Amino acid sequence: MNTKFFTLFLLIFLSGCFTNDVGQVTVVEKSFNKIKSLQQSELNTNKSNINSDWSLPIDASILKSYSEKDSHFGLTYNNSAGQEVRAIRKGEVVYSGDKMTSYGKMIIIKHAYGFYSIYNQNQELLVSEGDIIQKGGLIALTSEKPFYFEMKKYEEPINPLKYL
Repeated sequence: MNTKFFTLFLLIFLSGCFTNDVGQVTVVEKSFNKIKSLQQSELNTNKSNINSDWSLPIDASILKSYSEKDSHFGLTYNNSAGQEVRAIRKGEVVYSGDKMTSYGKMIIIKHAYGFYSIYNQNQELLVSEGDIIQKGGLIALTSEKPFYFEMKKYEEPINPLKYL
């Protein structure tokens, strides 16, 4: 009797392996903040269309924008010393220090869905590794050098202007 149940179970289990059609697999991007193809001019005029889950890291004009062609994978800001640096979104601080001297004092925050934000050339760091930071939370003060900000999705640099 046990053999009959085992055979029946095995046949039912294996029948599921043969019912799916062989075909192409489609992967759908479901990032929570994907902005529809807005041109840069629309980005400046239609701020209400952008998801407000992200915020700007500092209140300053951009000196140099993201450019893969120029190997400039972030935003360089025209700031003054002592400006407040704020988290662009809720996340966990995974690095806070100055071990990479060319970047000055740096903070890296890990956000949901594989996003990372990187805040460089700070004068004073106000958070430590392991801290959970809310969107808009004060994390640092800028130095006299131009503030540099990057975003990554996993390990790949991405253009912050698509999200901020």
